[in-house]
Amino acid sequence: MDSSDFRIIYLFTDLLAPLIVGYLLYRRGMISDNLIRRILRLNVIVIYTILALMSCWTLPISWDLALIPVYGILIVLFPGLIGWAFFIRKYHNPLDRGAFLCNAMMSNITTLGGVCAYIIYGEQGFGYAQIMGIFQTILLVLAVFPMAQFYCLQHENHGGTGKVSLRVRDILLSWNQLSILGMAAGLLLNAAGIARPPAVGTAFEGLIHFGAWFGMLPVGALINLHRTRRYAPYTLDLFILRFLIMPAFMFAISYPFVRDPVLLGAIIVFSVTPGAINSVTAAKLYRLNVDFTISGFLTTSIAFFFLVYPALYFLLR
Repeated sequence: MDSSDFRIIYLFTDLLAPLIVGYLLYRRGMISDNLIRRILRLNVIVIYTILALMSCWTLPISWDLALIPVYGILIVLFPGLIGWAFFIRKYHNPLDRGAFLCNAMMSNITTLGGVCAYIIYGEQGFGYAQIMGIFQTILLVLAVFPMAQFYCLQHENHGGTGKVSLRVRDILLSWNQLSILGMAAGLLLNAAGIARPPAVGTAFEGLIHFGAWFGMLPVGALINLHRTRRYAPYTLDLFILRFLIMPAFMFAISYPFVRDPVLLGAIIVFSVTPGAINSVTAAKLYRLNVDFTISGFLTTSIAFFFLVYPALYFLLR
């Protein structure tokens, strides 16, 4: 039996379970906002830096790696373009339009996509998620934030009040991006031909569960069913975009060029990954419709966990 057959249980133990636990703990007042922030920072700065180093240490060095930046950029910009061209006309409020595009452009590749790719492909799939996540972060600053600010100012009738200023350097060069150094270190060790000790692989197998729990538990704490359920019917456009258009597009542009079957399959997994917490961050920062972004994250995540990913698992494994 393939090892991925055993790892499918991680969909429930490492992804669904921490979401539910985080939701219940927060609603009962057992964890605070401050603790949630600390968990997120520990995960992003420490655990994911170590995991990135470990996984990139064994990635096959090939020309396919050079294609990841291209796909990492397209997986953000293309859904934004399609959403802008075909879907946002039904939303008359600029705050709703901006929130929809935040959901369309941002997906949870690094955490959720990484674990889901790991379930099917092992460490190699996880490593590809970390590299692609770099370019998602760059596009968050260079494309998503300016778009969100545009709709915020449009709502204010182009007034000068309330304009949010950002220092790009503070976002790209922060402790939250420390995992980039982990990836670079892993790739350098890989390129130098230094064999990874077997104990590192064993440590990875254990540490990835901590990373999944520390990444998904805070997301569960953010879920507010009462506030977001009213927007659920309006998120159906995201289903068409995320689960039909995106995988078809990403497969069409990657199949002719990507020779590594693991990378090809991982790209398909990343293309259907549901909304990211970064979309909520952008909506909060620019006073867009936060409840819409959370509702979009919640509805697409439910569909992903119970329908899309199980089907994809049996198709790709």
